[in-house]
Amino acid sequence: MARTYNDLTSKTNRFIVPRSVDVVYKSSPLFTRLRTNRMERFEGGNFITHQIMYAPLKGGAFSRGQAFDTSYVQTDTALQVNIKFYYINMTIYGADNVLNRGPEAAMLLVESKMANASLAMAQNLATDLFNDGQGTNSSVISLDGLDGAIDDGTNYAAYGGVTRTDISASANTGINSYYASMPTLSLSGVQSAFGASWFGNEHVDLMIATQPVWDIFWSKIQPQQRFEEESSDVAKIGFRSMRFNGASVTVDQYAPAGKMWGLNTKYIQFWITTMPKYQFGFTGWKEAQNNDDVTGQYMFAGNLLVVGSRLMFKLANITG
Repeated sequence: MARTYNDLTSKTNRFIVPRSVDVVYKSSPLFTRLRTNRMERFEGGNFITHQIMYAPLKGGAFSRGQAFDTSYVQTDTALQVNIKFYYINMTIYGADNVLNRGPEAAMLLVESKMANASLAMAQNLATDLFNDGQGTNSSVISLDGLDGAIDDGTNYAAYGGVTRTDISASANTGINSYYASMPTLSLSGVQSAFGASWFGNEHVDLMIATQPVWDIFWSKIQPQQRFEEESSDVAKIGFRSMRFNGASVTVDQYAPAGKMWGLNTKYIQFWITTMPKYQFGFTGWKEAQNNDDVTGQYMFAGNLLVVGSRLMFKLANITG
């Protein structure tokens, strides 16, 4: 029978590097910006509701003695989204707590699971940010994401409980965005989308694409116009980006294939509860009834609400 250990291995422990490397998760500058700069909090309630003004009051020039039109005008409505819930489960075998302790534990198993849970939650939310939450490309219990919010009615007739045509049937009016199918991406096409979403001092400040679409866009920009930026928040935290009409253009690895998004992130609200357990909190470890194993959940409650869809655009079906 072969010996398990020799002179060396019977006297020498293996060296475990006391740190971990993530080879699973990707990166999302959009989720990072929303969580850092666009997070808002709600105390309670069944829905998140935001009032919008969609029609002008009557008025104009008049002549002496002319009667005014004093009929009532409906000018306001509200966008409304449900509260959405997410969890990440962690299960640890009770017996492993006996083994993973003391100087023999180069890393703590619990800490590794907690770090994984945080990244897994970010992945789930970052993925669903780009979906619809209406049951078309993501479940109705998922975030009400950008695909449903940024549209002109071509793909999604309603958003936030409001039928788009009840307010306006034109692009970049009411809750309609600019939408175009653009198999061959062109600078003139991107400029048209950008211009349609520009109102006074309000314009797109972040443009998101997958790596292949970003590469196509990068190759089409003239050499004297192509430069990386270093001053924006996405650049400062390590994401590569360039400038187009003053907006940061960057890659989001959770964005869906073949699309480019033009976002005015001032009008994208990332809502999260004030209840600590559901604001990326932990339920605590709970023991099973029939064994020594423990489980715990990492939690989120909130939703995404886009209140300025007309200030944004979506280009789809990009292949070259």
